[in-house]
Order: sequence, then structure tokens, then C-alpha cells
Amino acid sequence: MTKRNGRGWAHHVNCPYCHADVEICHDDGYGYEEDVEHEQECGECGKNFVFKTSISFSYEAQKADCLNGSAHDLQFRRSYPARASRFYCKSCSFTRPMTCEEATELEEREVA
Repeated sequence: MTKRNGRGWAHHVNCPYCHADVEICHDDGYGYEEDVEHEQECGECGKNFVFKTSISFSYEAQKADCLNGSAHDLQFRRSYPARASRFYCKSCSFTRPMTCEEATELEEREVA
């Protein structure tokens, strides 16, 4: 199990002796190397055990109709200064800056 704690990312395993939840903090890089037995002491029962790290990837697919001929579904994201604001497609990684006309219109609305 992985979760964010106050110091960084922490990973938890159950002690093979007492089944207590043991935090393995990787802030210093310890325990990330795969196919190596890493030693850990259980804070509950005090016994030492070993663990191996296995890194996996998962992917999530979503429709992007704009990549198949449809128009981009653009959403405006405001930045400072206003002229740095951009439009972002909700479906893909397409972005575009505001046109001069859009920037002028935005600045006129801010003044009003």
C-alpha cells in the first residue's frame, strides 16, 4: 500500500511475524532497488524481516474524439499575466494560446 505522509511517500507492508502495519519510507532511496532483499525491523514486535520491491505500471484509457476528426473540447485556464492564459483540450494534450482578439477582450472585461 502507498500513501503520502508528512515527510514524503511511504509504503506499508505487514510484518510476517505479528502482522503489524510497517511503514517503509523511501525518502532516502532505500528499498527501491528491485530483485534485492531489503531488511526491515518491525516497530511492533522488534523482529527483523526482509522485503523485495516490485514496481508495476497501470494504464487508463479514455476517449479522445478530437484525435479522430472531432473538434477539440477546449477549456480556458486563466494565468497571470492574463495574456499568458491558454486553452487546453479536455480530452488530449492540445493547448493553444489566446488569440490577440481574445486577449484584448479579456483585458477589456477586467478593466470594466
